[in-house]
Amino acid sequence: MLKGGSLPFSPHLSPPQAGKYIRIVGTHNTVNKIFHIVAFECMFTNQTFTLEKGLIVPMENVATIADCASVIEGVSRSRNALLNGDTKNYDWDSGYTCHQLGSGAIVVQLAQPYMIGSIRLLLWDCDDRSYSYYIEVSTNQQQWTMVADRTKVSCKSWQSVTFERQPASFIRIVGTHNTANEVFHCVHFECPEQSGQKEENSEESGTGDTSLAGQQLEPRALQAPGSSLPSSPGSNPRSSSRQHQ
Repeated sequence: MLKGGSLPFSPHLSPPQAGKYIRIVGTHNTVNKIFHIVAFECMFTNQTFTLEKGLIVPMENVATIADCASVIEGVSRSRNALLNGDTKNYDWDSGYTCHQLGSGAIVVQLAQPYMIGSIRLLLWDCDDRSYSYYIEVSTNQQQWTMVADRTKVSCKSWQSVTFERQPASFIRIVGTHNTANEVFHCVHFECPEQSGQKEENSEESGTGDTSLAGQQLEPRALQAPGSSLPSSPGSNPRSSSRQHQ
C-alpha cells in the first residue's frame, strides 16, 4: 500500500507484489500547472481494512496529527489545536479554532479520501452561549455535499453528527450563529465519531484569564483570507471594547 505523506490519494488496495519502479503522475493542480510532492513512503501492512467503493471505512479517528490530517482554514493560536485530542485544556484565550460568522469556515483535510459516516465536535462551552452551524464534505474542494444542517438549532458543547457514508478528504464546518458574538469557536474535531469515549462538560473552564483577549493571534496561526478575529470568545468584532464573562 502506498502512502504519500499528507497528500490525498485513492487507496485501491491490491495483493503485495514485487516492484522496482513506482510512477506518480499528477493530473490537476488548483493553483498552477505543476504537480508537487513533498514526501513519499512505500509500506506494507498485514492489517485488513473494510473497503467501500474502493475507499477505506475507518474505525478509528483519522482526523489526527499522527494520521497526517491538518486544519487548512480557520484561526487558532496553535496550529492543529482542533486535532490534538485535548478536550480539557481550553479557556478564553486558547485551545480552540474559530472563524468569523459570514466569512470563511473551519476546514479539515484528511490524509486521503475515506468513507466517512459520522463526526463529533466539541463547541466552545466555557459559558452558556449556543451556536448554529452546518457541515459539508468534499474530495476536491470544488463539489461539496452537506451532511449536517444545524443552522436552525441551538447547539452547545459536544455534537454528534451521523449521516450516510460519503467519500471525504475535506470537511468544512461553517458557523452561522453565536448567541454571544460574531465568531464560531470549535475545540475538538474527530471522524469517525469515537462513540466509546465519554467526555465531561468542561464548565469549570469558563473562568480562564482574559488578559490576552485584545492581542493578535501568533503569526504561525492559521488565518482565513480577509479575516480579522478576536483571540477570545468573549470579544465581539463589532465592538472596540472587550466583553468579559
